[in-house]
Amino acid sequence: MGYLEDLKRQADDVLAQQHQDIGALQRNAMLTDAACQAAARYLFTLARQLNVLQPMSKTVWWLDRKTSFSQLRFTGFRADSRMKKLRDAEVFDLIVLNFAARTGSRVTIAKDFPPEIEKLESRLRQCGAHYDSEVIRDPETGKFVEKRFELVADFQSSVRVVPDHDTARIAFHVANVDGFETVSVAFPAFEVGTARLDELARWLTGEPHAFLRDGEHVRRVPA
Repeated sequence: MGYLEDLKRQADDVLAQQHQDIGALQRNAMLTDAACQAAARYLFTLARQLNVLQPMSKTVWWLDRKTSFSQLRFTGFRADSRMKKLRDAEVFDLIVLNFAARTGSRVTIAKDFPPEIEKLESRLRQCGAHYDSEVIRDPETGKFVEKRFELVADFQSSVRVVPDHDTARIAFHVANVDGFETVSVAFPAFEVGTARLDELARWLTGEPHAFLRDGEHVRRVPA
């Protein structure tokens, strides 16, 4: 066999592998997008039901070591999705379910230690709370006394569904459902069906759930 024929054989092998790889990616993308379509339909329907039921959180939410809230009511559910182009096909880029965790109570929190001030401000931003703050100084010396925060204890929660079409994986990022934290988990796309989504619905309604069971890369990040 001449050298040119050897190069042709190598090139044919590369083209065959590329064709095989593209075929696998396309199959993964179809499987993932079908799961996303099912998830989107489920979450849009779930939002309508939960806006009627307005479930109440059964956990205690700690904003800091001294300030906690209970019986937060979940309201204002809104489901939405965003699409993108992938290899000339339109596929799901993101599905999101946004809602509010409300107490309706107005609270005042004072902090006099800079790291605690920064931590509270970061948490309030992450959970979408609207607040006013004021620096209090000693009227005689002008020295810093504390920073005071006034807020209505209503917070923002969400479920974000992010697909990876090439690997046929779907990640869920669940923010501020059992307190001020984001829980992330991923599943193979074929596992994201009614049974799994029912467990998510149980979680959102405060019922015992197995949504995270057998999940990949489970991670909890405090606000």
